[in-house]
Amino acid sequence: MRFRVTLYAAALACAFVGCKKSQPPGGGGASGGSGDTTVVQTQPIGMADPFSPPKNDAAKLLETGFTGLRQKKAPVAIAALQNVVGDTPDYTAARWGLVRGLVMGGRFEDAVKQYEELLARDFVGYAGKMASGKEFEALRASPQWPKVGELEARYRGPYARGLDKGFFFVARTRSAAEPAFAGGALETSLSLKQEVFHYDPDTKRYRRVTDTDGRAFAIDRAPDGKSLLFLVAPKLHRENGVDSFVDPRLGVIDLTTLETVGPFVEKGRFDQVGLGTNRTGQPMFTLIVTSGASAAYTFDTAKTGLAKLEGDNVIPAGGETRAWPNQVAHFDDKAVPGVKIQDGATQFLVDGVDQPVIAARPIAQSSLGWSPGRSRLTYAGKLDACKILKGESKDKNELYVYDKTRRTAQRVAASVSPFETLWLDDDRLVYEGGVGKDGKIHIYTFSSHADEALGTRHGAGLYGVPTLACEQAESGIDEDMGEEESQGD
Repeated sequence: MRFRVTLYAAALACAFVGCKKSQPPGGGGASGGSGDTTVVQTQPIGMADPFSPPKNDAAKLLETGFTGLRQKKAPVAIAALQNVVGDTPDYTAARWGLVRGLVMGGRFEDAVKQYEELLARDFVGYAGKMASGKEFEALRASPQWPKVGELEARYRGPYARGLDKGFFFVARTRSAAEPAFAGGALETSLSLKQEVFHYDPDTKRYRRVTDTDGRAFAIDRAPDGKSLLFLVAPKLHRENGVDSFVDPRLGVIDLTTLETVGPFVEKGRFDQVGLGTNRTGQPMFTLIVTSGASAAYTFDTAKTGLAKLEGDNVIPAGGETRAWPNQVAHFDDKAVPGVKIQDGATQFLVDGVDQPVIAARPIAQSSLGWSPGRSRLTYAGKLDACKILKGESKDKNELYVYDKTRRTAQRVAASVSPFETLWLDDDRLVYEGGVGKDGKIHIYTFSSHADEALGTRHGAGLYGVPTLACEQAESGIDEDMGEEESQGD
């Protein structure tokens, strides 16, 4: 299977720190103006390990620091949180607490320095956070306040640069429990503590790109790679054992500027939400109800809300991500060029190859995917999720790659997983392994036979955190599906 933040003028940035002409070492970045190649000095962008919480003594000091903030004991909070930040520099919640403690203690210059460290690590999560709130009033009235705006202007461009490389994924930042419908309630708030991240395998650094209060649910990248659609799921409805999304929120991130449109709420209950791009290049959200009726939406021209699509504009181009409350799946076009297979068959034919590729188990047609140069092809088995969920089977699925040049195949992984995959290039394959809290993202390099698992700790997936669901989605996109389904509302 396949915030919005205010941008200060660039001139303001130069006025405070001066514009540099050369790229600084360690991840400096350019200002964000279109056509502006001026490069300004920044801290290294992104994080080496955003998923590791403080441990042992640092964990105890974290609680001491937060207690100090609650009791308005600035010296206690500062002393404790400085140690936590030193021990776990990418744990941004502690650094934000340190910023607050420094502001509380009147140490505005030190607070601004720590704020710069935050912007470099997690611009999306923290830019603009000091523009309101009583606790920052004194800072806003101080001579240090203009530097905050300058830093936000300086880091926006570098934080966005490079998002065309690597890949995006959805990850849980902390342990999350399954939705609980207490007391027979039909609706419950959904907080899986999930956000969307970017990973660059060359620099091995992460960047968070959504700030949804932990409710980011599914993503789909546009075919041109310049924007990312995302679904925010704040609430679920359960009736007769069937779940549906309540008032889903839909948004798009411009990956060249970090501008976020939405997320806008679509009122109602929906069993399925599709994220994709139509044939005219517009972002497209398809919302489906139990009856099968659906409607497709994009953004209005002013980018102030959702507008209904009609006619040929509801036909997706390229792949599409579909989200159900219990599952997220990505589908490319049904037909894989140069490959002949029937879904569930145990073998397939590759153009130019005399002998069929044979598997020991039924193959999921949706698992087939060529590397960019069509030298390697992924394929995986059909996973019987129902038997696994009922405890009737502990069988693992298997992911294989066929090398067309060498006419050989190798097993890349074996796991309880539907195996979503994504090719970075002909030598590197990104794949999921495991489900739920055990869901991991791996990068397999064929030239070195190296398998690197990202350091997520509570579950992660390429399009949404992977789960097991009976009747796992296996079918691809029908090109005329939009025309048929758009008749309903």
